[in-house]
Amino acid sequence: MPKIAQNRILENQRRIETAALELFTKQGFHGTNIREIAEHAEVSVGAIYTYYPTKEALYVTLVRNYKAHMEQLRDQMFSSLEDIFSKSDLKKFTSEIRGYVYNHAEFWLLMYIDAIEFKNQHFAEWFHNMPEQFRSRLGPVLSKAKRQPGWCGQDPAFAFATIYLHVITYFLIEKLLQGNRHLGVSDEQAMDKFIQLLSGGLWSSHETRSLKSRSNGKAPVARRKMPRVLSMTS
Repeated sequence: MPKIAQNRILENQRRIETAALELFTKQGFHGTNIREIAEHAEVSVGAIYTYYPTKEALYVTLVRNYKAHMEQLRDQMFSSLEDIFSKSDLKKFTSEIRGYVYNHAEFWLLMYIDAIEFKNQHFAEWFHNMPEQFRSRLGPVLSKAKRQPGWCGQDPAFAFATIYLHVITYFLIEKLLQGNRHLGVSDEQAMDKFIQLLSGGLWSSHETRSLKSRSNGKAPVARRKMPRVLSMTS
């Protein structure tokens, strides 16, 4: 029998993977069978097994391809950061994270499927020691932040990982969990308020508070000055 042309193979794989992605993210991995994927892709069941020995192998292929693509996007996103904790860079970063989540919802759904149906077998390393991951990617930029006057003293890699996870979580709730302005404001307003909290902290540095009542004739006690969450440049 003649060999299938390479472009035909690639087209068949594209159709199979597209169909599998749509069904997996709607029905779950175990809720989808190979026959459904074949019908959706308009190929035979045998054609699927020609390229993927098992249904899990097909799922793993989707995960591998998506992770490679998302890694490229993450590299592009991080490469544009120069003053990583400045208000301008944080605003740009949160905007890019929004697209990172909103434009690639299928990737995050695959991750949820993995957590529920595979005990996070294929995505666990994505979250292992995130400060160290960011230190490897952004070492010079993070070191630069630590040397700036007024830095809060925290590990910049830990600080950035915390910010990253907060922003990712916010947009995942909005996009996948139907949050619908779950903080009561628009995305832009929520991120602006978050950046302001990071930049200014929760307490005004000059504010004092007296006790409501005096004890043993002592004068009201001024409230201790609270440290800022992060001290960042504007």
